[in-house]
Amino acid sequence: EAVHAWRNALTGAPLNLTPDQVVAIASNIGGKQALETVQRLLPVLCEQHGLTPDQVVAIASNSGGKPALETVQRLLPVLCEQHGLTPDQVVAIASNNGGKPALETVQRLLPVLCEQHGLTPDQVVAIASHDGGKPALETVQRLLPVLCEQHGLTRAQVVAIASNGGGKQALETVQRLLPVLRQAHGLTPAQVVAIASHDGGKQALETVQQLLPVLCEQHGLTPAQVVAIASNIGGKQALETVQRLLPVLCEQHGLTPDQVVAIASNSGGKPALETVQRLLPVLCEQHGLTPDQVVAIASNNGGKPALETVQRLLPVLCEQHGLTPDQVVAIASHDGGKQALETVQRLLPVLRQAHGLTPAQVVAIASNNGGKPALETVQRLLPVLCEQHGLTPDQVVAIASNIGGKQALETVQRLLPVLCEQHGLTPDQVVAIASNIGGKQALETVQRLLPVLCEQHGLTPDQVVAIASNGGGKPALESTFAQLSRPD
Repeated sequence: EAVHAWRNALTGAPLNLTPDQVVAIASNIGGKQALETVQRLLPVLCEQHGLTPDQVVAIASNSGGKPALETVQRLLPVLCEQHGLTPDQVVAIASNNGGKPALETVQRLLPVLCEQHGLTPDQVVAIASHDGGKPALETVQRLLPVLCEQHGLTRAQVVAIASNGGGKQALETVQRLLPVLRQAHGLTPAQVVAIASHDGGKQALETVQQLLPVLCEQHGLTPAQVVAIASNIGGKQALETVQRLLPVLCEQHGLTPDQVVAIASNSGGKPALETVQRLLPVLCEQHGLTPDQVVAIASNNGGKPALETVQRLLPVLCEQHGLTPDQVVAIASHDGGKQALETVQRLLPVLRQAHGLTPAQVVAIASNNGGKPALETVQRLLPVLCEQHGLTPDQVVAIASNIGGKQALETVQRLLPVLCEQHGLTPDQVVAIASNIGGKQALETVQRLLPVLCEQHGLTPDQVVAIASNGGGKPALESTFAQLSRPD
């Protein structure tokens, strides 16, 4: 009813929210009250406090709603002027589950945690802007001295635990179980922190205590392998699934314990293990894949959805589009997974016929970090980069098939004229920078530092390009600048 009544006020001037933003606010816990508060406070927060409409929507569409917005209006000046936080940091705290209580606790405890416990404001914000919020901050104040003095953890390790999903519960469980896991099970403090500072938190720690002896003695895993499984997204469920399925996958399907651990210790966890048990025979017998290829797909971010998509699309991609099973596996076993496979099915004909790319080039783009976004950006920008900027299709593919992907392509479109006309680089040099690990950041850093490095420190443009187009990218350029700028 509120959306219907105020739809024109919310989407018209001066608020100018999009329908999606209105829905995001209304479909969260705040509902009607959050919508009313946005209508009232958005102009104030933007004009007087410098927030953007997107930031106001982010606060309003999280669980904080009305109280979080009103608390931002009240505390943003205090937190920025008296405590040195930035508006972005205040928004990060307010737009998380913590909302109002987290903001008020930051105001109260930030001086204590910084002055008495040696934390930085950034660390306090990291704790407060995660799920833990108020309880996590109060638990850090209480347990940081104990965990550091009695258990040998560093402040950074305590912050890592507190600023993850576990929060208060994970900190208390570390205090309780760290001595047990060290003395009885031989884990190091760093391994306990790794488990506690991931999504599993309390449950993962307790499951490690319970299952580590079983997994090591009965199934031949090492403590390091158990930690690898427990310190990933799967946590408790992944550990329990390994205990149940490791014998089946090894004895009936010919996998090694190392391969089972690789699947379980990636983001796929329990669903990936169960899908391997179900689909490995199908993918090997009906589609000609090897167990190693199935493991490669399952042990990457794609997990269960990637395996199911390979089962569905491998015949189509091979028979209708001329790809080989190896190429399909390469796409599926990289970050893109399901989405990348579906995008290849959709765009491969377009990229071949309209843009002249080969199937191998499309696979190179799809099987890198870029995946779906990189493929779609190539479709959009390849004509522009070739016709307006003089690049070849091979150069566009080189940029798109490296880590930079979509962002690197868009940055080349924006900065190539500037780097060539104002800084004297050639298109080949811009491509060399963009098609390396640095991508977008390296290009922007070259634009910023090339004049300084050449004019003040005597480097040549070729030398700057050599630094930027290697694995170092932005950090290497900034390090070079810092070293050359030293008085000695």
